[in-house]
Amino acid sequence: MVKITGFEKLIYKNMGPYKIEEEYCVALTAYLSEFKKNFPSSFVDLVQMELSKKSTDRLSLGKVYLFLSLDQNKPQSLPTKNQIAVRLDILFILCDYLDDILDGDSVIALPKNELLINAMSLLFISIGELCELTKNYLDTSKILFFLTESVNGERFDFYSTLSEDSSAEVYFSKMLQKSTPLVQLVFYLACPDNELIWKDCAQNLSTAFQLQNDALDCMDTSKSDLVLFKETLPFIKALEYARINTDKRFLTIIEHRITDEDSLAFLAFYMEKCGAVEYCLRAASLYFEEAFQILKNNSNISVEVFTLLKSYLKE
Repeated sequence: MVKITGFEKLIYKNMGPYKIEEEYCVALTAYLSEFKKNFPSSFVDLVQMELSKKSTDRLSLGKVYLFLSLDQNKPQSLPTKNQIAVRLDILFILCDYLDDILDGDSVIALPKNELLINAMSLLFISIGELCELTKNYLDTSKILFFLTESVNGERFDFYSTLSEDSSAEVYFSKMLQKSTPLVQLVFYLACPDNELIWKDCAQNLSTAFQLQNDALDCMDTSKSDLVLFKETLPFIKALEYARINTDKRFLTIIEHRITDEDSLAFLAFYMEKCGAVEYCLRAASLYFEEAFQILKNNSNISVEVFTLLKSYLKE
């Protein structure tokens, strides 16, 4: 049975007959029925597992899209919106799979090539369906632009590595290009006429998500951020600190790309000890607050619903 969150209960309370979880599940059931006919059961099971997590303890940007796209004065069930929401969640799952494959982080019990071919196939199908579902009221080229920008960011991420030229400025201008366009896509589909929401609010929110993710990954010695010496903000700030304090062990590990277990554990310890992780998390908090301020000042949602949506996005 699908867990109904406090967020969805409050939406139901404020939106009358519109049941966000129930409507989403109807669209999801219809989608999975067709999905199972065209893909191997091993891949279907993986995707279903990820979708199940989004119904319980994971953020569903598909449901955030549903909430943002509702007409506050005329609550109604729109099947097309629910179909779009499902495709958005599928899109994010597939992008995560591809990101893990490229980084070597995938721990999924499925051969890499099998996961890759099925994920790529479903990705192109999902993009086509998303364009078809929105063709009557949105510019398809805009949707493709967001997706192209995300791919360009992924390519930069693939080649990125800590170097003498690494800086916070490079990080914010390049690394965040990977995740920001996908979040902007969600907000654009929901609020195409409100650029402050789909551009500025989404950009700040995505930056906060990425900073949180980088702070967590730099503490995990099995993740590619450490193993590949990724050009992430915690690494950049730790390197700055090490240079100022001439911390030879840290600088030696970086210079010679030493990846034995003890060295990686030291890097993770050092990034926490020197304050790089805390710096990242505080920066994330500031970006969250900026995103919520933009949303609060430029949307028609009630204070009560805004407060709960804020809590849901920060969980």
